[in-house]
Amino acid sequence: MLWKFFKKLTHETSPAPLGKSTIHTQIPLAYLQKLIPIGELPIEKLRALPVTLRSFNPGDIVFTRGDQADSLPFLQEGEVFLETGSGGGYSVDASTFKACYPLSTDSEHKFSAFAKTPAKVVYLPLDILHHSGTLVNNPLINPNDIPAELRGSALFNGICAAYRKDELRVPSLPDVALRLRAALQKEISIGEAVKIVNLDPVISSKLIQVVNSPLYRSLNPAASCHDAINRLGLKTTQNLVTSISLNNLFRSTDKQLHEKIQHVWKQSIQIASLSHTLAAISHRLDAEEALLAGLTHNIGALPVITFAESFDKHAYSAEELELTIVALQGLLGVSILKKWHFPVELQQIPMQISNWYYDGDPALQLSDIVLLAKFHSQLGTARMQTLPPLNTLPAFHKLGDTDLTPDMSLQALHDAKQQIAEALNFFRA
Repeated sequence: MLWKFFKKLTHETSPAPLGKSTIHTQIPLAYLQKLIPIGELPIEKLRALPVTLRSFNPGDIVFTRGDQADSLPFLQEGEVFLETGSGGGYSVDASTFKACYPLSTDSEHKFSAFAKTPAKVVYLPLDILHHSGTLVNNPLINPNDIPAELRGSALFNGICAAYRKDELRVPSLPDVALRLRAALQKEISIGEAVKIVNLDPVISSKLIQVVNSPLYRSLNPAASCHDAINRLGLKTTQNLVTSISLNNLFRSTDKQLHEKIQHVWKQSIQIASLSHTLAAISHRLDAEEALLAGLTHNIGALPVITFAESFDKHAYSAEELELTIVALQGLLGVSILKKWHFPVELQQIPMQISNWYYDGDPALQLSDIVLLAKFHSQLGTARMQTLPPLNTLPAFHKLGDTDLTPDMSLQALHDAKQQIAEALNFFRA
């Protein structure tokens, strides 16, 4: 590959001695606040961080695949090339948004980095990546945690006040989904499950529809709810019934807010579809649980939009509503899923979905799948420019394919997504 040839020309086989081009220095606070997710730390902690600045010449090795690391490298100036084990890779330029993310996030480098131009790299302690990711501001409980841009917002403050008084309306699962979940806490027969599902003819018919889709289709199509549940099994039926039921919650009597809430639902479907695909590809997680996790990852947006329905439309802007959803949907999502008695792992996903570097367990988890689904949902869109390098995501490495590039990943998911598109259409009805 080009960079292997370039390395021979420069006679570089290992990094220069650490002391030769390293300076322990004070980095401007404004720069540290731009780094993701480090910039979320309190100012006093940012100022106290030990910071090292290192300079590199074109062709210098910044770090090598397989080497151990105890620092978090951020590109401050210049351009570097990140090379995977197969010889492919991509460039990161300090003038782009991608440089706000670390070049590597693990205690062992998963790829190699070379300076393409004169470059400067800032090193911060590796362990602060975890500490910054677990920092949670909760304006619903603590008014001091209100984001600066929303401190004067009547809409935002009204929602927080209603929550503190236990007066905020939160969505409830439809009766059939609740009954089935409660019944499955005990040992019930397929016949008893059929009686519960048949209480709602719409859900019953949609369940038959998905069983006869490309996901589950067999030589003998399911003709009844009994056939469908018998083929799916009780656990899968429960997850699918809950997923189907969610569609009824995404409604608003206000035309503009209905458009907004349908946009949220469309995002849910897209990420749920990708989550299902990724879980199936991994062969390690239940695809239907991943589907449900994807559909509920932004459920916390619902009480915000519902509150806005009863609020003076002239008292807030569309931007203010969006900022309020972003700030509160994680906290409210956790609260809703706890109320619905979802498994603990699913309850926490709304809070984890905004942290690209969340790493709660060494093994692949549903939260990893949904996070990767969110990442892939933004590939090929305008938001792609604000994404971190795929190879730096802990969730990505748990899939076990560190040579997968974003382009290859997008194509693989696109191919798999096409196969299940028909089956997921029933969520839009």
